[in-house]
Amino acid sequence: MNRRTVLTGVGAIAVLGAAGFGQRRWAESRYADAAASARLPMDLAAAGPARMAELVRMATLAPNSHNTQGWSFAALPDGMRIAVDPARRTPVVDPDDHHLFVSLGAAVETLIIAATAYGITASPQVAADGTVTLTYADGAAASPLLAAITRRQSHRGLYDGAPLTEADRMALTADPGLRLIEDAPTRAALRDLTVAAYGAQMADAAYRAELKSWLRFSQGAALETHDGLYSGCSGSPALPQMLGEGLFEVLVTAKGQAAALAAQIDSAPALALLVTDPDTPAGRIETGRRLARIGLAATGQGLAMAHVNPGLENAAGRLEVARLLGVTSGRPSILLRLGRAAEVMPYSLRRPPAQTLLT
Repeated sequence: MNRRTVLTGVGAIAVLGAAGFGQRRWAESRYADAAASARLPMDLAAAGPARMAELVRMATLAPNSHNTQGWSFAALPDGMRIAVDPARRTPVVDPDDHHLFVSLGAAVETLIIAATAYGITASPQVAADGTVTLTYADGAAASPLLAAITRRQSHRGLYDGAPLTEADRMALTADPGLRLIEDAPTRAALRDLTVAAYGAQMADAAYRAELKSWLRFSQGAALETHDGLYSGCSGSPALPQMLGEGLFEVLVTAKGQAAALAAQIDSAPALALLVTDPDTPAGRIETGRRLARIGLAATGQGLAMAHVNPGLENAAGRLEVARLLGVTSGRPSILLRLGRAAEVMPYSLRRPPAQTLLT
């Protein structure tokens, strides 16, 4: 889903484009305030439209492809309708909208979990086109995953390599749809497949152009859209947007990015695979729901998580992953790396509810 490793190559030369110290501090402060605002604790006293907005704010914190936030919400008298936003497609990397619907499913599940804070059970019904209608009813107990919603993030840095604990494994595999991979030979095979696929993507002009359109090299650029892949979330210093875009073409090479991704995968003690079966809009949404639950469970254990999907974004790669892991039915959909983070990273931004909630 996400290609944030690319930002590390550009960030290495940030000193060339450094703005004034005071201006940088001001932008950093604005960015931090915006990120924190999206992750404020839920207002448990909210009612009516304010409650709708709170639920949408929580839902938008879900993991999603390229941080495109490809969803829209419509308030209903007794629930919510959630649909994909086709204007936010990534047709080069995701030509059949697989990840778009997985992202939608993650938002649906996050909203379902958030609704339990208000004692609401949100029951989903998925239409043939993938539109989800949630119907609310009273009587839900608060979900044990609730507290992790505002803390979860896709952590794009290196992990410390420490093996998972038995408690970690139990929390992650509580969802039966997860295949946890910890043995070194299989992880190495998946790493090599993933790195080769990513190198090929980074050598493709159309892929690079699409990726570049979602890169935010400065806090100001990220604040203009509240979406996309901000360089600071990969541990790289900020650059003026125009300078970053120019240097991207010169310094970000297929070989260099493949090596960076290999190091990230090697730092993780475990990989995990989600399989979509059947590979329909409803099946993809169900995968996204599982992804949301697994991400929140990992967060609750103090684990970091990030997507490493290039090997699954072409048919040949999916076949090879299926062979390696003995998948006999369904589509290998999401590959994750898991571990404990070696450093703290900023949170990415989200569009406010007013931009995604139709009333």
